[in-house]
Amino acid sequence: MHSGIVVAGIHHHADPRSATLAPEEEYVVLVNMGGEPVDLRGWSLTNRKQDQVDHFRYLFPRFLSNGDPWELTPGGLILLYTGRGTNGATATEGEAPQFRMFQHRAACIWGDPGDTACLYDKKGQLVASYELPGRHSAAK
Repeated sequence: MHSGIVVAGIHHHADPRSATLAPEEEYVVLVNMGGEPVDLRGWSLTNRKQDQVDHFRYLFPRFLSNGDPWELTPGGLILLYTGRGTNGATATEGEAPQFRMFQHRAACIWGDPGDTACLYDKKGQLVASYELPGRHSAAK
């Protein structure tokens, strides 16, 4: 990991065949464990299925919904929701910001054993991954 960013986990919907999805039912957690801010503009997160193909690519935005530029500071957290919502950030004074980002999907994408969240930098290099428990379970 050259950036300090880790995929800390996936909070996934219990039934991937569910017809509807509330925005906060399913999300991926990313954390900057490094000592430097990281600019994630142009980075992407995918769901690698058991067929070893990356599905459901999410491209991190250049700006937040309010037009502000952003970067993930040390200790900063991103909750990347599958559902709909407005990208934004919250921060308590003296603490790293927490970003809420949304893929605007209407159905679950996480839930099959072995689904792997793969984080790629803007050059397309794999930076971090996290596999849902079931087949193998690992954060890399």
